[in-house]
Amino acid sequence: MPATTAAAEKLLLQMVDDYTTREISPEDMPMDAAGDFPAGFMQKLTDTGFLGIMLPQEFGGAGFGPEVTAAALNHIARGNASTAVTLEGHFKTIDQILKFGTPALQKQLLPSANDRIFAFSMTEASGGSNPMGISSTATREGDHWVITGDKIMITNGGLAQVYCVLVKTAPKELSVFVVDQDMPGFSFGKREDFIGLRGTPVGEIVMDHIVVDNDHLLGKLGDGGIIGDSAHDDARILMGAVLTGIMEHELKIATDYAKERKAGDKPLTELQVTHRKVADIAMRKETTKLLYQRAAQLKAAGQPYSEEAAMAKAHGSRAAVSAGDDTLQILAGYGYSREYPVEHLIRDARAMEIAEGTVEKMRSAIATAEFNK
Repeated sequence: MPATTAAAEKLLLQMVDDYTTREISPEDMPMDAAGDFPAGFMQKLTDTGFLGIMLPQEFGGAGFGPEVTAAALNHIARGNASTAVTLEGHFKTIDQILKFGTPALQKQLLPSANDRIFAFSMTEASGGSNPMGISSTATREGDHWVITGDKIMITNGGLAQVYCVLVKTAPKELSVFVVDQDMPGFSFGKREDFIGLRGTPVGEIVMDHIVVDNDHLLGKLGDGGIIGDSAHDDARILMGAVLTGIMEHELKIATDYAKERKAGDKPLTELQVTHRKVADIAMRKETTKLLYQRAAQLKAAGQPYSEEAAMAKAHGSRAAVSAGDDTLQILAGYGYSREYPVEHLIRDARAMEIAEGTVEKMRSAIATAEFNK
């Protein structure tokens, strides 16, 4: 992949900032209230070229690496976390096709990733954190595979057109195939009504005897666990970036309010209790930023980054909830009101203590990595 220049990276992030201020930030609270993107929102986002930020130039993308891609999502999340998480689900899926797809499959699918949303589908009612608990299957019939099963709580489920799906190809064998919403037997089911990240579509996909060729297999048979772990690692870097953006939003709300408000005859900016809360928000934000940037740097350098990605996600999700709580306390009654976005930022951050692996699972993974050193 040709290297992008520092000037191009700076220009991209400026463009993302400008677009976020103009088009995304004004939709933040309406999107939370409606529980969906406004009409035409995703088409406008697609028209900007943002879907292809990290797509190699040979497939029509901009070709930016992990560090710039994460920074772009961070900038978008300052305006609206749901939009950033929708792109996170898209980017992590593209990453797996780049890592594990055959050249023919990449050539077939990836040019369309500039204007079609992709999604990675693992979770089922019978298997979330335990992938071997899934019941979806792919059965070989001659030169084809027949895929049957339901996936639930899929980020971009119902919005995406292309899905990487984790299935069993043998009782104890997990594999990943790529399916398209236009394939016979594919349909959408229930859309979730979550309390946070309400603009991000999360829903069910139903696969009823979908027939695919061998070339729709990612990696080799039995690589499903490896590919799933890879998707989680890539998503956790991007989630760290999104969580940093949420905390930047929280910090701005807290400082702007403190500059205008008085307690008695003293501005809030002169109170030690305000200083402590604002400092804590700022420190949480900066530590999460350093963690996700470190993970992105390692990924860009071709070095292991799983532990650092888990740290960014685990630390960042709890930090963003705590930062939101401190922001709410600074605003007092206004913070508890839907008139201000603080309460929905807390709900948005809380989702990320669960998504892409629970905080408890992240801590276990981090501890295991440390024990193995």
